Amino acid sequence: MKKTTYDLTQVQMISDNDPDFVNTMVDTFLKEMPLDLENLASAVLEENRENVRLYAHKMKPSLELFGLKGHERARNLELWGKNTEQKDINEDFMFLHQELENTFLELERDF
Repeated sequence: MKKTTYDLTQVQMISDNDPDFVNTMVDTFLKEMPLDLENLASAVLEENRENVRLYAHKMKPSLELFGLKGHERARNLELWGKNTEQKDINEDFMFLHQELENTFLELERDF
């Protein structure tokens, strides 16, 4: 069995193990998440708290649905975007970025 960063247990559960639904969810993830990640990266670089909050919030449900640990990092980014606390968010972003890059490659390989 291949080691993966993702876990499709929740996707399979909500689809009642329908492979067409799972494929659709994976396709949607692979189409939308890279753009969201790019937008989040720009917002982090620009220290645009509102956009960091918006993109992290948008990404969280998909991250959780695909069993990614990065959903906790996205929550941290969202919280940073909601307040004025001086905190370095680069570690959270870099973890999320690397996990997603790995996940994209794995999903493309597996689907």
